Amino acid sequence: MPVTILSISQKEAAEIVEAIVRKASVDGGLPIAVAVVDATARLVAFAAMDGVVPASIKLSQSKAYSAVVGQKDTMHRASFPKSNETVDFDMRNWTDDNFSGFTGGVVITIFGTIIGGIGVSGRKEKMNMTETTMQDNELGMYGNSIFENNNAKPAINGCMKGTNDVHYPE
Repeated sequence: MPVTILSISQKEAAEIVEAIVRKASVDGGLPIAVAVVDATARLVAFAAMDGVVPASIKLSQSKAYSAVVGQKDTMHRASFPKSNETVDFDMRNWTDDNFSGFTGGVVITIFGTIIGGIGVSGRKEKMNMTETTMQDNELGMYGNSIFENNNAKPAINGCMKGTNDVHYPE
């Protein structure tokens, strides 16, 4: 029996990465790294702006991965209440070294199904409401809006007997 996975295409992922980098390059903020993963959390597209902090390269990929594996935007985990009475929710404590609880990971959905994730890293959260540069999570949400506004048709990757055929829904 074939397995069908609704997933973002490489072309769509590359368009999201390009749009986020273009937006980040004109707002005067720090350089960023951007990653897009598919529905199985595998890297599909990536870019790092000149001068980005090296840690942001791995973090952007971890944020995208974490959004898909955790099935929600990472900002929901970053804002998880901390308490001395409970163990912090950090997937690294549960054996997944790739998981990140930092903001900047955004799920990409269509028809209510997660088809990929966006991870952006390189900028801190806003210190006050007057800041005009877009931060990691805002840039991720911007990339998601680009996907939604394009009314993209996601690729359905059907794996049957070792083949990987791509079909598009009508």
